[in-house]
Amino acid sequence: MKHYLNIKEGKNNWPRYLASILLAVGFMIAGSIVYFVIELLRVELDGNDATFIELDTGMVVGGNGTLSLLMTHIIYIFALVGLWIGVRFIHKRKFRTLITGEERVNWKKMVWGFAVFAGLFLVTSGVDFLVNAPDYTWNNVSFSQYVFLFLVVILFVPIQTTVEELLFRGLLLQWVGKKLRNPILLALIVGLIFGSLHFANPEMNDSAILVGLDYLLAGFALTFIAVKTGSLELSIGAHAANNMMIFLLFTYDDSVAGDIPSLFRIIDTSPLYSLIWSIVIFVAFYLLCRKKFGVR
Repeated sequence: MKHYLNIKEGKNNWPRYLASILLAVGFMIAGSIVYFVIELLRVELDGNDATFIELDTGMVVGGNGTLSLLMTHIIYIFALVGLWIGVRFIHKRKFRTLITGEERVNWKKMVWGFAVFAGLFLVTSGVDFLVNAPDYTWNNVSFSQYVFLFLVVILFVPIQTTVEELLFRGLLLQWVGKKLRNPILLALIVGLIFGSLHFANPEMNDSAILVGLDYLLAGFALTFIAVKTGSLELSIGAHAANNMMIFLLFTYDDSVAGDIPSLFRIIDTSPLYSLIWSIVIFVAFYLLCRKKFGVR
């Protein structure tokens, strides 16, 4: 099996990596501007004085939370286009080389990663519900509200998570991997960059240290798994499963997704329990990946 960090195809010197990353970021900024303009128009045309854009999250408050969640994905669609242009025309290689060193992406491996991670998430969430039942309440959403949320999450959230994987554990990791080979060092560097960029999320209001560690853990674990298994499919599947399960099941006041019609509302969040469950999930996921696919 060819390791996806050992890129032979195309041109991959450091100026090209820098140019591709800057291009993707530039497209993301352009997408952010388009998103903000659309949301601003939506607020102005809403006719409701209680509707406004919250600057911390960039989400519309007082409007349709699911529609706002959908609109945020304009940013990631732009970023995906920028990534594709960079890989195809700056690096002059096929886009799949961000994911695998093989001739084809292993979709079954990606689906396996999604299913296993989603299963672990559901099990740990169920145990936490039993232990901390007073912290949860049924959200009393209508069927039509939840169907709309379900469609948005199923169709668009994987775009966001996959773009993040392609940018951080694809392009950036391949760049850093040209000089470093130690999987722990690679995971620390890329995981730190990935996690720290989430520090602006409103969830940090609950506990900057514990929530920050949770983000850093996710960044480290997903990077380590990608390096040890030699491709990005498992991390793509796991990342999508994590975000999709959160949006479909849970909402709370400081959620980066805003006020969406998830099945449950968390009344009292516990960053410590969340960090503990994240450790359990990622350790179990890594062990299952190692048993199923082996490691390098």
